[in-house]
Amino acid sequence: MDLRELELFGTLMRVGTTTETARLLGISQPSVSGQLKRLESRLGFSLFHRTGNRLEATQEANELFALSMTIFNTHALVRSKLPTLRNLASRPVAISATPALVESFIGPVLIRAGYRNWKKRIVLRVHSPEDDLRNGEADIGLQMALPPKAEFQAYVVGQTSLVAVMQADHPLAQSAKLNCAAVSTHPLVCYNADWSPMGESIRSAFAAQGLAYDPVCMVPFCANVCSMVRACGGVGIVDAMTARDYAMQGLVSREIVDIPPVSIIAFHRRNEPLRAPVQGFLAALRKSAARTDAQPGML
Repeated sequence: MDLRELELFGTLMRVGTTTETARLLGISQPSVSGQLKRLESRLGFSLFHRTGNRLEATQEANELFALSMTIFNTHALVRSKLPTLRNLASRPVAISATPALVESFIGPVLIRAGYRNWKKRIVLRVHSPEDDLRNGEADIGLQMALPPKAEFQAYVVGQTSLVAVMQADHPLAQSAKLNCAAVSTHPLVCYNADWSPMGESIRSAFAAQGLAYDPVCMVPFCANVCSMVRACGGVGIVDAMTARDYAMQGLVSREIVDIPPVSIIAFHRRNEPLRAPVQGFLAALRKSAARTDAQPGML
């Protein structure tokens, strides 16, 4: 007996008529009768005696029903859990991303994932993606220069160069390209390298050139770098995407030749199954890494 036949048999045992069984299973009464006859023929014994409109189970049927009770109970449990699973699948994807990626990266990914005109819902947090994943407040984290960590499964979904930003009248603005040595001679607005993965990447690039990484102003995010440079001067280091966004706000950017590009990383908690909508969004993120028509400053 396959599962469909067990369902037919179990329903007949519970309700006792082919008419009610047909209604519960969403099929016709003749179909129920035909399936029952074929089942009894294949089993080689009768399951029911017909008494008027009702079916009386045989001893063989009662023993078979008892043997199948575990299957019927499991089936009932599965059906009872389906509403909860539907609710779980309908929950919006929770994304935690750093500001630069919200402003310049995530939009095209959302469109490819089916969010155009908000046909789907998301929860977007602009915070610390690693902390939000650890606290269960996000399904997917997005940030730049995420170092390898055993607790996360990570995917490279893009890459961006780092550039120096400054006011248009800054002395370094006269150069087409810069290096770490040139940047280090001016007040630096940058990140706490002990907290920020991007700050650690920049500190490592400075150290490779024998230079001290000593910002006069430490901030958490790229947009904060631009705001502080615009307010008080100095030189900041941000990703090329953020620099483009601030080009119309009085700042200029210059390539830094000896700081390598940083990767854009999507990550989630390792060894935890992902809900179906989260898997769909992650698939769209991973496709972005293979796009050939990437934006300037992106690979």
